[in-house]
Amino acid sequence: MPTRPTRTQGDLKRDLDLWHDEEASLQIETIAAACALIAYADGIVRPAEHDSMAASLSRFGLVDERSRAELLAEFELATARFEIDPSTGERAALMAIARLEGKARFARALVETCRVIGEADGHYIVEEQSALVKIRRQLALDPVEAGAFAVQPRP
Repeated sequence: MPTRPTRTQGDLKRDLDLWHDEEASLQIETIAAACALIAYADGIVRPAEHDSMAASLSRFGLVDERSRAELLAEFELATARFEIDPSTGERAALMAIARLEGKARFARALVETCRVIGEADGHYIVEEQSALVKIRRQLALDPVEAGAFAVQPRP
């Protein structure tokens, strides 16, 4: 009868680290895709949108320099898809976002981050709101509850 090799603490830690790295990479790819979809909604990525996206990592617990460099590289890749063909860029972004359906805490943080990016240049236009509605649909979130729209101050 074959015996199963015993796993050591080192094996378990290595597996946990690998799983964490895969989760972090998925989050970074998704953040970049969603941010590119929002930032490119009006046809151009403004510096304020780029800076807001780069600052978003702390919302997801990804604060190391490696995560920041990976996010910036993924964002450049995602925006390049939009520059080549906007519909291909949108499809790729929505496919990446769809992998997070059911991860409510992360999804809500992602929607909030995208709304902040949409507002970063001082104008939260209809195209950006529409892109955010597409994102929340991919995540199966209600747009109002998920913070897709800016809260208007009451007079």
